This record gives sequence, C-alpha cells and structure tokens, in this order.
Amino acid sequence: MQSEFKDQVVVVTGAAQGLGLSIARKFARDQAIVFMTDLQADKLATQARTLEQEGHRVHPVAVDGADPDALAGLRQAIEARTGGRLDVLVNNAGGWRYATAAEMKPADWAWTFRVNVETTFFTTQALMGLMIARRYGRIVNVASADAYRPKVTLPHYAAAKAAVVSLTKSLAEELAPHEVLVNGVSPGAMLTETARGQSWLAERIKQIPVRRAAEPDEMSDLIMFLASPKNRFMVGETVVANGGMLMV
Repeated sequence: MQSEFKDQVVVVTGAAQGLGLSIARKFARDQAIVFMTDLQADKLATQARTLEQEGHRVHPVAVDGADPDALAGLRQAIEARTGGRLDVLVNNAGGWRYATAAEMKPADWAWTFRVNVETTFFTTQALMGLMIARRYGRIVNVASADAYRPKVTLPHYAAAKAAVVSLTKSLAEELAPHEVLVNGVSPGAMLTETARGQSWLAERIKQIPVRRAAEPDEMSDLIMFLASPKNRFMVGETVVANGGMLMV
C-alpha cells in the first residue's frame, strides 16, 4: 500500500532523541524525505545513520532553530535537495530547567523561551515561504499539557508552552488562506529517555486516568494525522493528549 507521505518532504526539529526521533522515524518509514534537525550534532548524525542503514531517506542538519542565519542555511539545503518542496514542518524542539519563581535566574527564563518559543517561531518563519509558494503545507507545533496548569517548579516552561499554543493560533490564521494548516499537540507524560530517569514519573502516572504514560510513538501517530492530507479542516487547534489527566 502506498503511503500518503510517500516522497513528501518533512522537517522535524529536535530529532536527535525522544519524541522528535520517534516522529522522524515514523515519517521516514512512511516513505517521506525527512530533514532531521537538532543542536546535538553527533547524536543526530548517529540516529540519521541508523535510519539510512534501514534504507530510509533522511538528512541530518545540525542547526540552532532560534538563529535566523542558521535557518537560512537549512532552507538552502532543502531547496538544493528538493527543488524547494516542503510539505510538513514539525516544531518539536524544546526543553526545560527546573526552578521556582524565587530561584529562577534571568538566564533560565531566557533559555526556556529561546528553545521552546523562538525555535518554533523562527523555524516557521524561515520555512513557511516554501509551503506558501506551492499552496500546500502542514505545520504541527509541540506544546505541552503544562501550558494549561500551574507549575510551581516550571513556571517559565509552562509560560513558554502557553506561548506556543497562542502562537499556533496566530500562525494558523495567517497561513490558512495559503492552504497551509497549522495545528499543535500538547502531550502529557511520555516515556522518553529523559522522563524515564526522573523521579516524578511514577507519581504522575497515579494521577492519569488510564494509569500509564504515553509511548512517544503514540504521540507521533497523532502528529502524523495533523500533518497528513487527511487533515483538511482542522486549523489553529492544539490537541491535548495526556491520558485524561487534564481535560480542557
């Protein structure tokens, strides 16, 4: 059966590990041409090499998604390899550092907004013209369920992810007339490499109605629907997927 993503060109940010790697792998196995981006150049190259050995078409690009000059290089790489075609952008890059409001340093706040909000905006800004030119595109921004609830030890992260939810709406309204549909996903607890090693996960699972955390591949499936040609009418929405812990 031919995949709906066959020969589509996809960019996945934060693709060296965790959810980003799961997303990139799923698109690659669905016969897409995948540009994997991350700041962790060595880890990114290793993961891309593994996918290439499986016979998939992937291109690792180490890039700072909040640096417009670096992103211009990413756009040029896409244009050189695909003639300017870009079908899907998944803005997954992000991160957090624990701190209460009392403990927080200005650098913690600035870093959190840079890796979560600025990467989403500037990567979209750099690449959306490729979609507008062809009057087709799907953009999926990864926010977090933390955007909707108080987080004493992560107020900067919660605020940044709330900004991603808001940004998704603004980008959606601007780009929808060009047949570029922008949506988002707000995951809850996931069994990523980072989460598995942290003490909060077991306690969090007790609060989830389905009594488990999500596998990254489960979230990737949702993202792939939003990124697919099957999604023709959902615009500006951010889907909360957290096993029922938060129902908005």
